[in-house]
Parts: sequence; C-alpha cells; structure tokens
Amino acid sequence: MALRILTTVLAVLLVSASASAAQTEQAREQGLFSGSFADAVWTVAAFVAVLVILSKVAWKPMVERLNARERHIQQQIDAANNARQQAEKLLDEYKQQGTKIIKDAADQAQQRQEELLHRARREVLAIKQKTQDDIEYARSAALEQLWAEAAGMISALSREVLGRTVSAEDNHRLTQDAIGQMKTNTTTDSHRLSKT
Repeated sequence: MALRILTTVLAVLLVSASASAAQTEQAREQGLFSGSFADAVWTVAAFVAVLVILSKVAWKPMVERLNARERHIQQQIDAANNARQQAEKLLDEYKQQGTKIIKDAADQAQQRQEELLHRARREVLAIKQKTQDDIEYARSAALEQLWAEAAGMISALSREVLGRTVSAEDNHRLTQDAIGQMKTNTTTDSHRLSKT
C-alpha cells in the first residue's frame, strides 16, 4: 500500500516536471494552473503511462530484490543463532568432559595414594618382622654360645670341686641341669625387664 502511494507521488512529480519543462515562457507568466483541459488530459495520460512503466520495469524488480535481501538477511540471522546454540551446546559438553576428566584424575590419584600407603605399610611390617626375626635369631645364637661356654665352665668347675674327672654322662646331666636352671632364671629376668 505504501509502495503504491510512493509510486504515485513519484510519478506525479515526474509528470509535473516534464509538463512544466514543456511550457513556454508565456505559460509561465500566466500561472501554474492556467492551462487548457487538453493539457490536463495529456498530463494525466503521461502520468499514468510513467506509472505503468515504472511499476513494471523499476518497482517490481526493486521490491523483489529488497524482499530477497530481507530473506537472505533473515537466513543469515537464523544460521548465526543456530551456530551460537551449537557452540553453547559444545561448550557445555566440553565443560562436562573436562569436569569428568578432572574427577577421574583425582579418583585415580586418590586410589594410587591409597595403594602406595598400603604397600608402604606392608613393607614396614615386613621389615619390622624381619628385624624382630633377626634379633630373635641373634639372641638365640648368643644364648646358645653362652650356654656352650657355661657348659664348658661347669665341666671345668665340677672337675675342680670333685677332684676327679666326671664321666660324659654325669657331665652331660650336670650341664643340662645347670643350663636349665640358668634358662629359667634368664627367662624370668627377661619377662620382668620386658614388663618394665
């Protein structure tokens, strides 16, 4: 509707411009509306002819081009909106993946730490047990050596006290009795020391 009004106004201006240029100086002196009826009919006919020609040649293609441009711009806006939505969706997915990766890494680190602590505890317990076993072995070896030396001393002492050589059987029996008595005293002393 507005396009038709604009076309009409433009055509009127063109016709009036061409009509005014055709008038002579004499017509100018008479005034703007001093023409004849035939001039008015020719003016209206020229206006209608220009209007028809412009609507077919100029206005219709121009309106089609403007509509095509409007459609093209709308398509670009829609494509930009779609691209923005897809980018936001990808960003959310990447954020979720990043969060998942960080959580998995933290879980793996926690699990690895627990494994290392468990292994370290086992190794400490194994070292402690081995150390206790070594200490017990060294203690037993020292005690055996001590008992062997004690047996030799008891044997020598019994020869001195009795003034004779003691038989192997008697020596063995006396030595075992003495060692047993010493072991009992040593064990009792060890328990007393360990309690304190």
